This record gives sequence, C-alpha cells and structure tokens, in this order.
Amino acid sequence: MLAPALQPLLIVGAVGFVVSLILAGALKPLAARLGAVAHPKADRWHRDVVPLLGGLAIAAAVLIGSSIVPPTSPKILILLAAALVIGLVGAVDDLRPLKPQTKFIAQILVASALAALGLRLSLTDWPLVNILITIFWIVGVTNAFNLLDNMDGLAAGVAAITAGFWLVFFSWDGNIEGARLAALLVGACLGFLVHNFNPASIFMGDAGSLFLGVTVSGLSLVGDWAYSRNVASVLLFPVLILLVPIFDTTLVTVARMLAGRSVSRGGRDHSSHRLVALGISERGAVMVLYVVATLSGAVAFLSYRYGFSYSVILICLLAIGLGLFGIYLGRLEVYPADQVEVGERARVVRLVVDFPYKRQVATVAIDVVLIVVAYYTAYVLRFENELAAEQARFIDSLPVVLGCQLFALAAFRVYQGLWRYTSLRDLIRIAQATTLGSVGAILVLLFAMRFEGYSRAVFVIDWVLVLGFIGGTRIFFRALDEILRQGVGGNPRVLIYGAGDGGVMVLREIRSNRELNRSAVAFLDDDRQKQGTRVLDVPVLGGMERLEDALLTLDISEVIISTSRLPPKRVQAVLDLCEPLEVPVRRALLRLEHAKH
Repeated sequence: MLAPALQPLLIVGAVGFVVSLILAGALKPLAARLGAVAHPKADRWHRDVVPLLGGLAIAAAVLIGSSIVPPTSPKILILLAAALVIGLVGAVDDLRPLKPQTKFIAQILVASALAALGLRLSLTDWPLVNILITIFWIVGVTNAFNLLDNMDGLAAGVAAITAGFWLVFFSWDGNIEGARLAALLVGACLGFLVHNFNPASIFMGDAGSLFLGVTVSGLSLVGDWAYSRNVASVLLFPVLILLVPIFDTTLVTVARMLAGRSVSRGGRDHSSHRLVALGISERGAVMVLYVVATLSGAVAFLSYRYGFSYSVILICLLAIGLGLFGIYLGRLEVYPADQVEVGERARVVRLVVDFPYKRQVATVAIDVVLIVVAYYTAYVLRFENELAAEQARFIDSLPVVLGCQLFALAAFRVYQGLWRYTSLRDLIRIAQATTLGSVGAILVLLFAMRFEGYSRAVFVIDWVLVLGFIGGTRIFFRALDEILRQGVGGNPRVLIYGAGDGGVMVLREIRSNRELNRSAVAFLDDDRQKQGTRVLDVPVLGGMERLEDALLTLDISEVIISTSRLPPKRVQAVLDLCEPLEVPVRRALLRLEHAKH
C-alpha cells in the first residue's frame, strides 16, 4: 500500500520545484552571455533565439535536493553520478556542439557503467544478455527524450508525468529513497516547466534531455520490484510508463524509413509537429501527449496493482489505440518532395510499402487481437475470481470463436471498406457479421461439445464487446478528426446559409478538407422546423432575420450559400448585409459536366 509518509515527499518535491524555478531564471542571461542559445532553423520548431542550459537547473535541483537527505542506496548514488556525467556532456554540447557519434559513445559508456555496477534488467538467466539489453534500454530511452525535446514544455512535462508514476510505484512498495528521487525529479521538471511551457523563455538543451533520459530510464533499475519474477513484466511496466517518448521515436523512425529519408536527419516530423499540422495549437498538441502519457502510466499502475491477467486487456487496447493513432499521424505529408531520398534502400522500403493487400492483412491482424481480447474479457467479467477454473474451456473454444467471427466478417465484406469513410451502413454490416459470428460459434460448440459447461452470458458479453471493439476501430479515424478539430483555432469562421442536404455537404467538405482552412460555426435556414436545432453539432441560429446579428457577434469571415433554391431577392439581401461589413459571400455548387479533350 502507499507509504504513509507523504508529507516529506511533498516537501522534497517542493524543494526541487523552487530550486529549479530559481536556477532556470538565473541561467537565462548566463546562457546568452556564453553563447549557449538555440537559433531558428528550417528543420527546427522555434522561431526566436532562446537560451539553452535550462537542463542544468533540473540537474542541480535533483542533486541539491538529494544532498539534503543523502540517499544510502548504492544504486541511487550510482544513478545520480551517471546522470550528472551525461548531463555535463550535454552541457558541453550546448556550449560547443559535439559530433553526434561523440555523444552516442558517451551514452554507451554511461549505460555500460550502470550495467556493470549492478543496475540492470533481469530478463534472462545470462548476465551478458541482461547487460546488453540494459545498455540498449538506457541509450534508447535517453535518445528518445532527446528527440522528444522538440516543442515547448513537451519533454519536461512528460518527464514530470513519468517520474510521478515512478513516485507512486516506489511509494506503493515502501521504497522511500526511490520515492524521494522521483519526487525531486517531478518538482524539478515542474519548476523548469514554468519557464519552458509555451512560449518558452529557456530550453533544457542536451544537458537536460540527456540527464532526464538517463535518470528516468535508471529509475526502473533501482527498485526490487515485486514483478521482477515475471520476465514479461520486467520490461512491460517501464515501457508503459515511458510510452510517449518510445512512441514518438518509433513514429519518426518508421515514417522516415517509409519516406526513404535518412533516420538521422532532423525535421518537423515528430508526433507533436504532426498534431500542430492538423490545426491544433502548440499547447494543445503538448496537452494531447500529456494525456497519452497519463493514460499509459495509469495502465502501468493498474497492471502492477491488479496483475497481468486482468491488465492484459487494457494493454492490448492501448497498444492498438496507440498504433492507430500513429497511423493517423503518419498519414500527414510532412516531407517536401525534394527532401525524400532515392536509392537502393528507399526502393527496398517501397517494396514493403507497396505490398499487395497490406491494408487488409493489417486489418485482419487487428481484428484477430480484438476478437481474442473481447472473448477473454467476457470470461473475466463473467467469472472474475473463478477465471482459472474456466481457463481450459476458454482455450478450447477460442479457435472456434475466432474462426467463426473472421469468416462472418469476410462474408459480409467488412474487409473491403475504407475506415476513413466508414458510414452507418458499414456499422450495420459489422453488427450483422458479429451477430452471425457469435451465433455460428454457439452452434459449432453445441454440435461439437453439446455446449456443456459453457456460459451463455459469456457469449452475450462477447458479442457486445466484439461489436464495440471492431466498430470502434472502424470509426477511430473519424472520431479523432472530430476530437482534434475541437482544439483547432484561428481558421476563418464561416456561416452556412441553408441547413439542408447542401449545407451538410458543405459542412462535411469543410471538415474533411483541411486545404479549405475554414471553420463552420453556424447555420442559417428559413425553415422554422430546423431553427434552434443542431446539424452535425453546428447550431441553426434562425433565418434571414438573424444574419446581421450573427455577422456582428460571431466574428464571421465568410458566408456560404449552400442551396440553389434561395430566391434572387434573398441572395441580394444577404449581399446587402455582408458588403458593408466586408464579409465575402460565396455559393457552393455541385456540377456534373461532360468531360472534354
């Protein structure tokens, strides 16, 4: 259970916060005098000259806080020393840029020292293999944080969330010294975040990202975890807690490879940049990734608290959701055509990209996981503590359920649809397919095994879950469009005159076509039955009598007439009201013309 001494941890965190807050402010003029500043570049996000060395404030806050109540754990002392060394290497790079290979070698040396001194993952029975995996883990996470430091407040905020979950883990296990270090790191990151959140007045630089990478990855190596007996769990919980930097690094690596672009070449292609490209503000993009970090950390804690047998459901759903999120972001064109490399390696990658039926294969693979997870979840919900006694029936019947569902989905041509254009008709087809699959599985088990010992409730629950899971994946991209669109601001605000079928077509085109760069805020319609309602969540304010008021109060930049049936006199009345306010009026027309040579 959670350690009772929470007040000392709050004090420790407050010390880290205050020290980091003060030092970060003091380092701004010093960094400017030393020339340690980040200049705007074409492949970087910031547009102003910003001081570096802010990471020294984080490192100093952690080290000063640790000296107040010195840790006695050798592992924590070793970790602090290693983090200090790599932080100084980063500071040197901020002052006088080092070659990438020099920093990489320094990371390997620090990681090797940690592994040699006993901070290692116990994944196998072979010490050498464990050491190599540990080195890969530390260097990988360190570089992931280095890459994550690409937008104001992102790396520091994610590090604070990550350290916060380590604080919960350490406190739950009664590891006071580990909890103190995690609390210090949370406070130090939050103190620095005051200066680093958008718009940032100081960057952490490599001094901060390398220090955070080694420290956060090392936190998984300093505790005697209860889960360490389970090989799969040794790496599972740290990966879940550090999922955002790992996700961002994976997305960038895969995207650059698929584009035939050098993986080591920088650019504005990180997850945060892609979110901004969707129209979200920089702060909004950072907050989205904060939410992802919090969700993955919560799944890690639930897994630790309630066991892998139950949490595997959440882990699978999180993995699929994050994978789909990565595909959603990866669809954006972020590389200029003249920066895409062409060569033998690019041609090999293109062969993989152009593999026939790759979309269908990937969809079937996702559905296999979802069907298995749904069936397993049904057993968990039905039997709870008696799950172990039902394990044999679950295993025996799983192939039947899986086969019947996949056959039904294929028979109803579910795999021929495009997710981006999923309609109500597609969802009905999925409902029909999953119903047939569930009934088919019951009939097979009835004739093959007489359905002896099987719970009917399991199959009812399974049908509901598999319908929800598969239907949910199909509308995932459209749902993301709707959710992320709520964070979009700054686009010209459009008023649509006509809330009928034409108005709906205009609204959908505005929402789906980002090149239009517009935001529909309201409808007007002369049909009194539509007035006061909402069409696709956009209000119908009223008729012509509300036009002038809407133009003045809603900051309308453009009026679009969506219906061809509006009388000429009414069109002229719209023009007469809009022209004095310099609001342009457009007509939306759908034409079918003969093709010409």
